[in-house]
Amino acid sequence: MFQSKPMKLPNYYVLIIFISITTAATELVPRYAKPGCNEKCRNITIPYPFGIGPNCFLNRWYAVNCKSSKPYLSALKQLPLLGVNLYEQVVCVSNRVRSYCQAHTWNSSQILNLGDSPFLFSKFNNKFFFEGCGTIAVSIGGNAVTGCSVIRCEPHERLNRSSCDEMGTNCCQTNVPYYLKNYSMNVTSNQSCVSAFLVADVGTLFPNKSFAGDRPESSTIPTVLKWTLPESYFTKVNCGYNFSTLELKMGLHTSVFTGKCSCPYEFNEGNPYLSGECKGIVWIFLCEHSFFAYDQCF
Repeated sequence: MFQSKPMKLPNYYVLIIFISITTAATELVPRYAKPGCNEKCRNITIPYPFGIGPNCFLNRWYAVNCKSSKPYLSALKQLPLLGVNLYEQVVCVSNRVRSYCQAHTWNSSQILNLGDSPFLFSKFNNKFFFEGCGTIAVSIGGNAVTGCSVIRCEPHERLNRSSCDEMGTNCCQTNVPYYLKNYSMNVTSNQSCVSAFLVADVGTLFPNKSFAGDRPESSTIPTVLKWTLPESYFTKVNCGYNFSTLELKMGLHTSVFTGKCSCPYEFNEGNPYLSGECKGIVWIFLCEHSFFAYDQCF
């Protein structure tokens, strides 16, 4: 009897399947920078509206200078950039620690002047921190808004910033009550030199990063800034996806409004500020003679 041999797929058919899978996967990889622009500076992703190079950012405030594989915010006097969180609209920057050895009152603009920029000191991702023995009072527009006191003072004990609570040993910390453009700190202490600063609580925003600043000898600390998109240069027309307007309360009965883009579905990945760059989750099935690729959003 005649027996038919098992059918073999031609080589070109197998090749077509391979190309189809590769193409589908490539098309669903989200892009964060504008086409033709560098997406990373070393290992830090720089998503639009930020960008590296001409025509890669929304405006000068979002220009990033990648120098010696380190990113800097050009418009903020080359402020070192440590990370960008696209969905919370915040950046983490490296800021200097302020030490008080003479004047015990200072303004935030002496170290980081946000001026007329679209950046604010973030309310939810920072804490005011005081090192030394004494009390710190924080004010905006001459009105005290928060502060803390060191209850237990042991000058010979080693300071651990990461374990300092509201009333710690040789330190104290307190929450930030509002989004801030600037603030003043007033320190009361019988010590010759103390330190006070705004420091980031970045664990949830940048879970895969570690920042200097939890060591007493650190001269710089991470600080989180909220970036805003004012209506003067960003509206619903600029957003290819869901657009919303958020009110950020700044105290003293003042607020700032910012536009925000978001992808249509919670589990989308990609950049909602770029048209076509909210990507779904890919499910690939290989059946006997068929290939199916589904772009599914949950």
